[in-house]
Amino acid sequence: MRLKTLLDQARHRLEGLDLERGVAEEIIDNLEKAAGQVDFEHVAEGLVLLAAPGGESHAFVLPRVSVAERVIIDDTFATRDLVAMFESTWKYWVLVLSEQPTRLWSGDGERLEEVANALFPLEFEDSLPDERGTTPTQPKQFRIQDDRRMQFFRDVERHLTEVVRQDDRPIIVLGVPRYLTYFGDLADGPVARSVIGTVEGSYDTASAPELAQLVGPVLEAEHRRVQERAVAELDGARSAKLYAGGLEETWELASQARIAHLIVEEGFFAPARAHDGRLYPADGTEGDFVNDAVDDLIEATLNGDGRVTFVPDGALAAEDRIAAVLRF
Repeated sequence: MRLKTLLDQARHRLEGLDLERGVAEEIIDNLEKAAGQVDFEHVAEGLVLLAAPGGESHAFVLPRVSVAERVIIDDTFATRDLVAMFESTWKYWVLVLSEQPTRLWSGDGERLEEVANALFPLEFEDSLPDERGTTPTQPKQFRIQDDRRMQFFRDVERHLTEVVRQDDRPIIVLGVPRYLTYFGDLADGPVARSVIGTVEGSYDTASAPELAQLVGPVLEAEHRRVQERAVAELDGARSAKLYAGGLEETWELASQARIAHLIVEEGFFAPARAHDGRLYPADGTEGDFVNDAVDDLIEATLNGDGRVTFVPDGALAAEDRIAAVLRF
């Protein structure tokens, strides 16, 4: 029902524009085509539909991204919500520690796929070595078994190190406390630096959807840490005189490709008018109308090889809701 209301709003606004005959209807048809691609039984927090004349239509379901309900009609697609999705949806590794066997999963957003190659899965050979002569004492058996288990987890760490060297991603490790301790004691170098969290428990036979649910809170916590680090980065930028704050200042600098890192509040939208690299009030007469200057600023930053991080509303209250770390 909410989507139908927005589609009706889009139709009404398009029909009020001075467009060539049939263009408004074509765009609406393309929007409805995009909506038809969506499985509404499994829609996450956000949905973006894009359409243009010539048959172009796109539908994006945005996991863990909150979007504002709005209709935008412009000569370019509004992409800030897609940027927010890609900024918060990472590729990562999930290592499930177990003796029978240890499995590695490749994560991309909420999708997980088990890795099956020469490195993983890795199974523990739990039989004791053949000993001639006197039967080993029970303490000796335990010591031998423990040594073999430690060697197994050394192999796990070594194999994962090779994976990370080929494809460096954040790592989430799952396992019972004893296995997590083994792994934590042995992890070193790139593996230790890449671990962003652990989940305690026995998940030997857990399915991809079950694992995705288990690691979700770890990813969300890491995302919050990334946001906090981005805001903290602004203090260093001030000290180095590489700071810019507010929409007008960052807008001008983005056109010069000077923004290395743009930090913007998630709910900050700003209609405006633009002319010759400067912004003017939306209700004025100078310049061309811009539906959302923040969206255009994000696009300009990305085109200039800069990064964009979205932070919660209120995090940049002192910076007028948007700020940047400059290259020079």
